[in-house]
Amino acid sequence: MPSTTAPNGMVVTPHPLATQAGVDALRAGGSAVDAAVAANAMLAVVYCNACGLGGDAFALVWDPGEMRLHGFNGSGRSPAALTIERVRSAGHDAMPARGPLPITVPGAVDAWAQLLGQFGRRSLAEAVLPAAQVADDGYALTAINARSIAASLEWFDADARAVFDRAGDAGDTFRQPLLAATLRALADGGREAYYGGPIGAEIARAIQAAGGVMTADDIAAHGGDWVDPVSTRYADVEVATMPPNSQGITALIALNVLSALDWPMGAPLSAERLHAQIEAVKVAWSERDRCVADPDRGLCDPAELLAPDHAEWLASRLSAGSAHRYEPTNRPGGGTVYLCAADADGMMISLIESNYMGFGSGVMGGSTGIMLQNRGAYFSLDPAHPNALAPGSRTLHTLMPGMMLRGGAAEIAFGAMGGDGQPQTMVQIVQGVVDDGLDPQAAVDRPRFVVETEGASLPLGPVSIESDGVNAATADALRALGHEVTLVEPKSPMMGWAQMIRRRPDGSYEGGADPRADSLAAGL
Repeated sequence: MPSTTAPNGMVVTPHPLATQAGVDALRAGGSAVDAAVAANAMLAVVYCNACGLGGDAFALVWDPGEMRLHGFNGSGRSPAALTIERVRSAGHDAMPARGPLPITVPGAVDAWAQLLGQFGRRSLAEAVLPAAQVADDGYALTAINARSIAASLEWFDADARAVFDRAGDAGDTFRQPLLAATLRALADGGREAYYGGPIGAEIARAIQAAGGVMTADDIAAHGGDWVDPVSTRYADVEVATMPPNSQGITALIALNVLSALDWPMGAPLSAERLHAQIEAVKVAWSERDRCVADPDRGLCDPAELLAPDHAEWLASRLSAGSAHRYEPTNRPGGGTVYLCAADADGMMISLIESNYMGFGSGVMGGSTGIMLQNRGAYFSLDPAHPNALAPGSRTLHTLMPGMMLRGGAAEIAFGAMGGDGQPQTMVQIVQGVVDDGLDPQAAVDRPRFVVETEGASLPLGPVSIESDGVNAATADALRALGHEVTLVEPKSPMMGWAQMIRRRPDGSYEGGADPRADSLAAGL
């Protein structure tokens, strides 16, 4: 399928209603950022199985006026009263994945407000009211929605079960009046209705009733940060993403390692190419788990991690003839939605937002209708761990929007949902575009692999590859190198949902929408 093209602006999201909300914002005179926030608000309703007002958001924004790339870290912190001792006293030997304890302060709504304040032409109310209307009127569930809801009901709390028990099957109309009312309250009261207002107060009440410790003051104290993106050179493009606590630097390290290898790379999806990609991702992962954490802890120096000599040292640990297990080590001597938007002026935004594990913690924020994230599941109860739980701290975060720049200007906004698979998808897409000359749709369509962890806090190991990407001989060649390979269905959801927009030399756009979701690229 060819890439979608548009002369004056484009939006790509994993759901048609969200894409339309973004295009409508552009048509009403909004910027790319207005379009992205409107699309994200709509996804909070129609893809509530993957994101929402109870999650976090990260964004890269290309400002063509300043010719500058901006980063926004919209990740929330743990409650001030949450300690390792408090979690252990609740009977946990490891950080729980569900329930009230892994809930961190949701940062997405603050991110929307700050992004609009800096780069928007329209109000927060104009961004969220279309989503409120759809939540009131109802929308047709997709197969992805229905499957996610059915698989999650067993671990929902009572408030969440009361809402989603009646969702129905694919094709049925689902209404969320509680969420609609919250979106309207946000439209009326702005960001302050959430942080320091009645929405935050009700969320805190519900968390405490469930046995958590988050307070309204924890929520009110939240504020996301404008940060400088991190980047690396790959061939003739600059690949940029978010700095730690985002895991984005993992992909940049892997790209640097691939650049440093003197092996023959082989053809796309060959055993040689896949082996190099997999091993580069695995050794980059060991660096991620060694030091990527709350930047306030000072454990991770991006300049050092991205230095050429560091890439050469990591590359020296790899072998063209065999797969290895890469533990986190010190060098000698030392559930998610992704969307992108672009406007006629050349502004581009790469935005990713998530509750983490689908519906997150399984705890609903009481009468708000908001499902609350479980980002705190990434904390460790080992005080010596880089991501040890501490009051008021940010953990390692999987969210990582991407941007490719050429000649000092943004050319491609791209990214993917997929948790730990996100840096792996980024590496594959960059190589597809840069090395193989793929257009956006071909890049997101191409069969992908994902390397999975051996277990909690363990290295990457088992490899799943979409079966339309390799034949039996290629899979056997990888196994002969020592890889544990499983072939999975084509266009598998486990590969994440990638989206992409490219600005062409004439100022028009082309976009690619991932068929693994209900994705749509559209524009003006």
